[in-house]
Amino acid sequence: MTFADTAFVLLALLLVTALLARRVATPPPVVFAVGGVIAGLAWHLVPALPRLSVPPDLVLLIFLPPLLVTAAYALPLASVRRNLWPIVMLAVGLVVATMLLGAGIGHYMAGLPWAAAFVLGAVIAPPDPVAATAVAGRTGLSHRLVVILEGEGLVNDAVAIVAYGVALQAAVTGEFSWGGASFDLLRESAVGIAVGLVVGWAAMQLRMRVNDVPLTVGVSFVTPYLVYHLADRGGGSGVLAVVTLGFLLRYFAPRVPSAAVRLAARTAWGAFRYATTASLFFLLGLLLGEISIGWPGWPVFWSGLALAVAVIVLRLGWMWTVPRLAMSIHSSHPSSTWREQAVLGWAGMRGVVSLALALALPMSLERGEVRTTIVFMTIVVIFVTLLIQGATLLPLIRWLEVGDDQRDRRDERDARARAGRAGERVVRAHREAGGMPDQVEALARRIASGTVGIARSGSDAEPGDRVLLLAALEAQRREVAELRDDDSLGEAPAERLETEIDIDDMVLFGEADRLTGAEKD
Repeated sequence: MTFADTAFVLLALLLVTALLARRVATPPPVVFAVGGVIAGLAWHLVPALPRLSVPPDLVLLIFLPPLLVTAAYALPLASVRRNLWPIVMLAVGLVVATMLLGAGIGHYMAGLPWAAAFVLGAVIAPPDPVAATAVAGRTGLSHRLVVILEGEGLVNDAVAIVAYGVALQAAVTGEFSWGGASFDLLRESAVGIAVGLVVGWAAMQLRMRVNDVPLTVGVSFVTPYLVYHLADRGGGSGVLAVVTLGFLLRYFAPRVPSAAVRLAARTAWGAFRYATTASLFFLLGLLLGEISIGWPGWPVFWSGLALAVAVIVLRLGWMWTVPRLAMSIHSSHPSSTWREQAVLGWAGMRGVVSLALALALPMSLERGEVRTTIVFMTIVVIFVTLLIQGATLLPLIRWLEVGDDQRDRRDERDARARAGRAGERVVRAHREAGGMPDQVEALARRIASGTVGIARSGSDAEPGDRVLLLAALEAQRREVAELRDDDSLGEAPAERLETEIDIDDMVLFGEADRLTGAEKD
């Protein structure tokens, strides 16, 4: 069987799994992972199929940049600042605690040398950012909890990957220095953030000055990969570089003048994000199923199972104790109920990052025996956390009555009403400034009735009305952005409303010209 034949087989399996994911309530990443595991377990039964082997660095380079940048772009910056303390406690404090716990279990139960045990701890420490982001959107949790969960997933990888590199160097060379490790952490963080800022600023300058849809959308696809690669080659954190890029793009997004560019980029990135997430978790399942065929023995399995249980218990215990301690230090920080803390504690799925780090271990590590132990224990942790926690997260939320399936619908309805009133105020203010009363009143009625703006897209405005209507659309866009930053509106409904506003913007300027990227005279 040729490479092309194998690719089409995988594509067919992926499409079948995608159709199944639309019909079940389980979060799509879990469905794709389960489908991949089943396919991976059966893969070796067909002699004509080649052995699955994917370079770990290639997996991270292909999948992480676009998923991380879209996740960072979707996070409201104001909300991230308000919830920075719990995000840091999870992304740094809990990752370090999990690494220490994993090292202890790896050493005392699996018999790993201490350096290799710390490698294992670093591998399983970070919850998967892609899994957290993909699952959080289906939970119905409050916007604040989703921001905490997604913010944690964006930052924890940088901490874990730096710790992984330090521990791996100690395992291979037998040398370790706390000073060197601290310096590496600071250097990689600073370089990554700097690369994200510089490249992101340059990309935004291009988007704000070039009104060409194919060019600007193409640049938006290339930029995350460029940032990740430059940061990695420069000795920095590619994860932090891409996250910084996403935050910067969100900050400057309102300054992009072309509605056609915003709409095209939003549509293209939405499709690409879904395809990338589906492919990533299906590939994760395939690799899990294929690797698990090589049975290393019951002691390693029981050690991996104990590690998975310990990781889950530690996260739950952390959520029920550390936030209370934090409240005593930062009493102004909003508190969470024990039900919300239980949900956040149960949302610590491991995934592709842990598997990629485990597969990246050199074969020479203790003649391969240590590597085999680490890889298989990592697989067990991923199986338990992703497939069990991920599949039961939604039922847990319903049982604890934390989520609200109708939250986004109500928030969107309220946002439409508030944004509509904001547009009306702009138009009526023109009458008070001496505008034509009849014309102003007619435009205000059009906005209120939904013939322009977010209530119903489309407008046949006269040329003389366009400037005033565009001002009303800008007021509506600002209202949606403010609701989003105040945790009053989720990302999905905010995107729908922004899309409708951009469509009206395009119609007012002439849809054909804007879609082709033609400059306005």
